[in-house]
Amino acid sequence: MLLLVFVLLAAILLFLLYHYTPKKRWFWAFCALLAAAGALTWTLYPREKPRPVITAEERADNAEQQKIFSDWYAGYQKDLTDLDHNWRQYHRILEDFRRDIISIQTVYVRLGALEHNEGALRTRIAGDNPPVALHDNIYDLAVQMTKKTNAYAEAQYRTIALTKAAADPNRLKSDDQEEQSRTLEAVMNRESPSALFIADEVAAIRDFLTLPAEETDGTQKADAEPAPAAK
Repeated sequence: MLLLVFVLLAAILLFLLYHYTPKKRWFWAFCALLAAAGALTWTLYPREKPRPVITAEERADNAEQQKIFSDWYAGYQKDLTDLDHNWRQYHRILEDFRRDIISIQTVYVRLGALEHNEGALRTRIAGDNPPVALHDNIYDLAVQMTKKTNAYAEAQYRTIALTKAAADPNRLKSDDQEEQSRTLEAVMNRESPSALFIADEVAAIRDFLTLPAEETDGTQKADAEPAPAAK
């Protein structure tokens, strides 16, 4: 109804313009310009694209890929949790020594145990490769995640090992507790790895594993369950 009123109003305005325009060629030039502008607007106006029709085979394949990735990702998150736990333990040991709660001998023993645990975790992470059953685009992103994690675990292990070596009571050059603490903290500040950032890869994998909204026989189906978020 609103469109009909608009068309009638436009027709009346054009009639009046034609009637009162002294030179008709101006009128026809204006009409041509108006038509060109309308055609350009129609061409450039964004239109909603039809939703894709997703086959049962595609939906089943997507569900299988989600399961494969989710099963692997659960173990991967466990590795991240253990890395975070060891790193918190490392900082806790140095903080307790800085506050003179524990002795340098205790620091050395605790860092030795932590180095052993971190070494085992580093080996486990190095062998935790993504499943080859993943599609190439998802597999490549998961490989990037594991490469970053391997580098981070290696750097974290190196930091713990070097700090333990520096805490060896037989190698320390000073008996002063504050100076010893500064020595250990200098190793920590120099060797600590940068933060592990995998959010981009996880977001991209989530996009790959999320089916677009689809329309089949006039009814819209919901998106597939997205991949888990980054820890």
